[in-house]
Amino acid sequence: MKQFNQFIKENKVLKVSPDPSESRSLMQQAMERLSDLKQLPINERNASFRFESAYEAMREALQAFLAAEGFKPYSHESILSFAMEKRLLSEAKIMQADRFREIRNDINYRGKKVTMAEAKEAIKAASENLETLSVKLKRFF
Repeated sequence: MKQFNQFIKENKVLKVSPDPSESRSLMQQAMERLSDLKQLPINERNASFRFESAYEAMREALQAFLAAEGFKPYSHESILSFAMEKRLLSEAKIMQADRFREIRNDINYRGKKVTMAEAKEAIKAASENLETLSVKLKRFF
């Protein structure tokens, strides 16, 4: 994974003013997305959609930290790089999220289908990660 500063040099992340309001909104949206997701049924037909929603909840929660510190990312990979450098999650959890990022890209751009087991794994990871991240974000404010 590239260093976060490399994304800044490549203009895939812009330095902006810290935005606590955006940060809180992103975390709230992630929590609401996950709450909604947990109420939906999962089957082979919709597993890819459920997977995408779980990934999006994780991405939004991580992006909340960039907003809090004054960064605007234009790359999902940069968000994970930031999370790695700031130790927002364990390295294993970030590597898992990066694997989910690749799967999500395959869903969106190559029509990949995921299994119910993969969707359930992503939802479980999102639940665990958001629990950790929501507590950490409260320390920022």
